Amino acid sequence: MNNQLRAIFVAVGLAMAGQVVAATSWTLASNYGAITPGVTVSAYANTGSASDTAANTANAAALQTIEAATWTSTYGGIYNQDNCTNRPGPYCDAVEGIGPGTSPEHAIDNNERYDMALLDFSATGRVSLSAVTLGWWSVDSDITVMAYTGSGNPTTTGKLAGNTYGQLTSLGWAAIGNYSDVGALPASTQAISTSVFSSYWLIGAYNPLAGGSQGWSLGNDYVKLASVVGTVCAPGSAGCGGAVPEPGSLALLGLGLLGMLRVRRERQG
Repeated sequence: MNNQLRAIFVAVGLAMAGQVVAATSWTLASNYGAITPGVTVSAYANTGSASDTAANTANAAALQTIEAATWTSTYGGIYNQDNCTNRPGPYCDAVEGIGPGTSPEHAIDNNERYDMALLDFSATGRVSLSAVTLGWWSVDSDITVMAYTGSGNPTTTGKLAGNTYGQLTSLGWAAIGNYSDVGALPASTQAISTSVFSSYWLIGAYNPLAGGSQGWSLGNDYVKLASVVGTVCAPGSAGCGGAVPEPGSLALLGLGLLGMLRVRRERQG
């Protein structure tokens, strides 16, 4: 087989196997550097409704539905809708057992409500996270990581808001892992080991309702996200747990190969 044909077979093999792009780092909040394009961050918490101010306890949190919260792109934290009557305005994550006007109310925390940040990589492709770095933490720093393995966009197909955390695994969300004391690690970076590629990831304070209980203490995990590292899978490839190339694309490659073979035979004849 000459070099030309060998190159064609290699190209076909790459098209069928897909491409994996080298590891990429995304900065998520401006306090830790320039925000990296290719990922959009939003926030969620199980506050039940924007007007809910009753029964603000960890036990009641299990009964509340997930709704949108406010992501702070400057600090990498979350304000949720809890206790709005104590702090009117767009940022309602007020008392939470700490006291109005005090830090770390805008952290990603599990004090009375479970905050989680949604990382949307749909503009980039499917990503397999390999590390999460905190920019800040207080008291404790246990976190939960989940990835969406269902079809479509979970924010527009009813697979996130309007459900409880306990329903997520039945809606296409995979519990990747719970990780303890991330803030105490070197550079506050937690390695993530998974073969899952997804365009949608949830990262929050330790959340036994979503990621499974570890028996760790609750209500005292306060963190802020600085950055993540992950590997990008090329759209439409089969090498990262996704769909195989379109049949039409493979057909075109096959026709190209046949054409090259015909030209070669004619030249040899």
